[in-house]
Amino acid sequence: MMTESDLKRIDTRVKGKELFTIELDHSNNTLTLIVNGEMRNTIKTFKAEPLFDRMLRIAKTKFLAMRKLEN
Repeated sequence: MMTESDLKRIDTRVKGKELFTIELDHSNNTLTLIVNGEMRNTIKTFKAEPLFDRMLRIAKTKFLAMRKLEN
């Protein structure tokens, strides 16, 4: 069930879609979590690329697991 705060959180220009992005910046060795165009968290680490790859594998694994539950 959606609440009023959920409706405020959704960007109406995207027409009901929500987006999360994990951005890898090689020049600064940072990872940034962006949700619906709003920066939420930034991590500065010397292992930015391996951490990005790990996050990608986690997201892919969870996504595939949820897809299997739907079928």
